[in-house]
Amino acid sequence: MRNDSTEAMALTVEFTKMDGAGNDFIVIDNRFYNFSDAELRRIALEYCPRRTGIGADGLVALNEPLVVDADARMRYFNADGTAGMCGNGARCLVAYAIGAEINSDQYLIETDSGMYRARADAVGIITLYVPPPRNYRKNIQLDNLTDEASYIWTGTDHVVMEVGDLNETDVAGIGRAIRYDAALAPSGSNVNFVSKSGMGPTEIAVRTYERGVEEETLACGTGAMAAAIVSAFRDMVAATPVVVHMPGGELVVDFDITEEGQIENLSLSGPSNVVYRGTIQLDTSLLKPS
Repeated sequence: MRNDSTEAMALTVEFTKMDGAGNDFIVIDNRFYNFSDAELRRIALEYCPRRTGIGADGLVALNEPLVVDADARMRYFNADGTAGMCGNGARCLVAYAIGAEINSDQYLIETDSGMYRARADAVGIITLYVPPPRNYRKNIQLDNLTDEASYIWTGTDHVVMEVGDLNETDVAGIGRAIRYDAALAPSGSNVNFVSKSGMGPTEIAVRTYERGVEEETLACGTGAMAAAIVSAFRDMVAATPVVVHMPGGELVVDFDITEEGQIENLSLSGPSNVVYRGTIQLDTSLLKPS
């Protein structure tokens, strides 16, 4: 049980470090600790930094579900403490739930962006079934961009632009400028750079500047989906599923496009790995109201 005594100086918190194609997370079983969202935010700010903390793109908390028949509720906080949706984080949460003996043939997960279904196959690939994307705009006008770019919401905001050589692309510099572009205010956007160089007919290579992490990450699940969908709309891929090559590994995005141009049956598949397990001696001052 969580100790709320004002005399306590530290609380021992068990955590699991996980990654999905290099997108890495601190994962905790919040059914036990019952941290509030404000407390989870402070924990993310304290322990996600890579040189002074554990190091992670974000904090994933497994909460008791609020919706009847749901298996779990995901609370997700980026490294900068902002809440949101994370596709790879949700896949890692499902793998964590399996390890915590939450057993289901098909998982139903509550998130800030709606209800998501998921399943695991025999070799540990976690597939997340995703609600339809929204607000696709083929060409967006940005103050900090002269090239052609698209926008789409796949659980969170994404700008997608095609580039020739990913190795020569200033992901951090251009990504930061677009992320803070006035046209995307006030929330800003994640930014995905897509290349077809050296790729097969159903493959793309992607690098992502992530809002909330405020730097390039090794993978981004919602970004992989955004890039694959925009690539399909722009005839950059011949068919689905689309294999998305990211710096940290491969993700597979599958979907159907209706005659009306709508996306259906969207899914995200890929590995989910336990890196290590440990404990934090959590300073209880982090649990006090700010």
